[in-house]
Amino acid sequence: MTRPVLIKKISVLLITFFCLFPIFAETITDTDYGYSLDLPEGYEIKDYSEDGTSYFLQHPNIPVSLIMKVVKDDKGTSNTVLKNQMNKLNAKTDLDNFDWNKTKCSVGKFSMILDQSYAGWSVCAPLQTKGYYLTLICYAPEEKELGCEQFIFSTLNSLSTDMENYNTPGIIVTYAFPKEGTKNITLDINGNKVYTFIDKSDEEASQWIVDMEYAVLTLYGKHNMWKEAWQRYYRMIYRDSFGRLENVSADIYDALWFNIKSKNPKNPEIAYAQELLSWVQNFDYYRGEKSSDSDFTSLPRMLAGTGNDCDSRSLLICMLLKTLGIESIMIFSPQYSHAMACTLIDAPGQTFKLPGTNLEFIMGETTAPVTWGMISKEHSDRSKWIEVLLP
Repeated sequence: MTRPVLIKKISVLLITFFCLFPIFAETITDTDYGYSLDLPEGYEIKDYSEDGTSYFLQHPNIPVSLIMKVVKDDKGTSNTVLKNQMNKLNAKTDLDNFDWNKTKCSVGKFSMILDQSYAGWSVCAPLQTKGYYLTLICYAPEEKELGCEQFIFSTLNSLSTDMENYNTPGIIVTYAFPKEGTKNITLDINGNKVYTFIDKSDEEASQWIVDMEYAVLTLYGKHNMWKEAWQRYYRMIYRDSFGRLENVSADIYDALWFNIKSKNPKNPEIAYAQELLSWVQNFDYYRGEKSSDSDFTSLPRMLAGTGNDCDSRSLLICMLLKTLGIESIMIFSPQYSHAMACTLIDAPGQTFKLPGTNLEFIMGETTAPVTWGMISKEHSDRSKWIEVLLP
């Protein structure tokens, strides 16, 4: 199997489904084995084992099924474990090995015959408990599999096998876009030069995530869980970006924080946040030309100089502040076609109260030259804003 085959197979949305039934979504978390999946909305558990090691899930509106299996094999590898599981299904599969989060993993494209012909993708990764592996087998009817591949890849890519590496590029995108080496970039933050770097693969890989997740998001346009789908869309991009830009966040902090703290010893957090806000307010503006395009520019591409919109800027601000330990959320409004960053810093100005809590987040407008807490009157109706909690 060659990795470019996988890359080329992700394309713009190929299929449209009409949601006919109410469906329910939640993040699957297994505290015994330490893994989690942030699945696209709507998967339903159809069967499971009493010991909690096997699950069979189906989506009621999209013809995709998912098998989850925890396997104990003290002498095996991800490759042999996945091969054995696929053999049990009499599947024809092409397996490949690669490194993900410093572990040896396996991925495979397969076809099989059950009640009819199916095709899909599978992955296997070691769990935190030594000798245990998690296999994920995601598939659709063979004639519909190509049109479902964005959904299948999004499902598999949502896997996390430990909390330490939760906010890192997922298992599928890591396989499709291996590291290529350092690309140096220079950031000009309000006259302060920040010398940092990303990987040469980061711009293409991160935009691949944006395009894939947007294709999945558009499936929920008329669905009763459209809001949750939007929240997941931004979470998936955030998780992918956080690990790619961890060193960038650190370099920005090292270049700015000491000087800011010395000038603003009483409240350096808001001064640092304002420095970041003023910086992104001067970015080049970009919005997709077609309705099928995502307006979102991936964060590595944005830092490399590609134009961007309000939600890209807002997510970047949130990531840089959360890296510093300052709690932040993003809010977006379909009615306003706008997004903002919000942060939990004590400062005067307009705030957004997180539903179900007493937390007041000061609001940050990223597209106009204003300070934190200043927003347009046209955007003042809090009921029209939706929060995105970032892990």
